[in-house]
Amino acid sequence: MDSNLLGGIILKKKALTSALIALLISSTTAAGGVNLVQASGSNHAQSFDFSLPLDNHQQFIQQIAPIAKNAAKQYGLYPSVMMAQAILESDWGTSSASQAPNYNYFGIKGDYNGSAVQMATQEWSPESDYYTINSSFRRYPSMKASFVDNGNLLRSDYYYSGTWRENASTYRDATAWLQGRYATDPEYANKLNQLIKTYNLTQYDGTADNTAPTAATNTANKQTAKLSSDRGRIKLYSPLGVALPSSSLKPGATCTFGETRYINGQKFYRVSTYEWLNADDVVAIN
Repeated sequence: MDSNLLGGIILKKKALTSALIALLISSTTAAGGVNLVQASGSNHAQSFDFSLPLDNHQQFIQQIAPIAKNAAKQYGLYPSVMMAQAILESDWGTSSASQAPNYNYFGIKGDYNGSAVQMATQEWSPESDYYTINSSFRRYPSMKASFVDNGNLLRSDYYYSGTWRENASTYRDATAWLQGRYATDPEYANKLNQLIKTYNLTQYDGTADNTAPTAATNTANKQTAKLSSDRGRIKLYSPLGVALPSSSLKPGATCTFGETRYINGQKFYRVSTYEWLNADDVVAIN
């Protein structure tokens, strides 16, 4: 298919999804939080209750729920927010970016292990309103990889720290933090909130204690690491081995760890819930 035609189809589908969400938002506002049903005598020939999701919507939710719960638990995030992002960014898994062989459900740009795909996308600015550009988007080997990478992106960069469950008391705090940071759309948080509310996605959140991973507490297995003193600040890494820009340790210091993991063939030591130390930065272990 011609790339310009494909891009036009993608944009039309995204516009249709945005229009549906906007209608959901206006309906909820007009009814004081109650879903509206079109009367038979209105301009619409057929009534439609937005509180009754379409079958394909429910199927998509059931498909992504276990993957989102696991990824969100791994990185201490809200499953409901992750699911709403996947729904919005991928247009319920129908966008070209989310289809095989791309599996990009979150609109994350750049490349994934060197793999990327060029696509048209909409951006927003106060000066230009909505406009279209071509960008490179990450291409993943699977849906699971896309969800895990989204979690890693939000957890490994302090820029998104407002989405972490220990910093966001509710999912609304997390979506508010995403607006203007993750996406340029000025209605981004509102759209996510409406999806979460309409499809009751909070049912997948559980409690923070149940969903956020905890560090090992068995002190009998704890060991002490002596850090190298012949280099600058010692970097710390995410559970996937990505350097955390805002986390580091002082050269020559000591720290304790309770778990060892190999990531892409490199040994790491777990020093806190989400922080790992590269074994190459350790000179001695007691």
